[in-house]
Amino acid sequence: MSVVVGSVARMADDATKDPTAEPGHLPDGYNDSGRQESLEWAVVRQRLEQSKHFWFSTADADGAPHARPIWASWVDNTVYADGGVEVTRWGRDLLANPRVQVHLESATEVVIVDGVFSRQTDLTPEAFRRVQASYLSRYADYQPEAADGMFMIKPRTVLAWQQFPADVTRFRFS
Repeated sequence: MSVVVGSVARMADDATKDPTAEPGHLPDGYNDSGRQESLEWAVVRQRLEQSKHFWFSTADADGAPHARPIWASWVDNTVYADGGVEVTRWGRDLLANPRVQVHLESATEVVIVDGVFSRQTDLTPEAFRRVQASYLSRYADYQPEAADGMFMIKPRTVLAWQQFPADVTRFRFS
């Protein structure tokens, strides 16, 4: 069964089950008000589904950090992107070390995906069509041509907030 979210349908099954939410841990002194509320996953998911630029943060073999904005899409609780893996520094970093953080543009409505890169995707033909539709909704006249040119970032956690420090929320994926 698929559910329409904006202009892109997403699968409604166990593969896209909502992650578990928990308050984000902050050092002492960061939230002296004591006010703590969790964000709803639906709000965070919508930001990911509508974001135009995804900042990929990688590290090379010596641990030197590297950040770049990448065109991508969030479909079925996964970041999908295409191109550049063999010919860019960030791509070579991911081939050597698949751990990556993906940050959306806003520094006040923060969404940070901590995940693992894979050249092999889990895209079915139907899911790939949804990735293409997601790209078209973001980038006007560009969409990936073939699923075999895609790569994915599977999230382990997502850290998000809109009213720091009161609503810092960590979402864990199983």
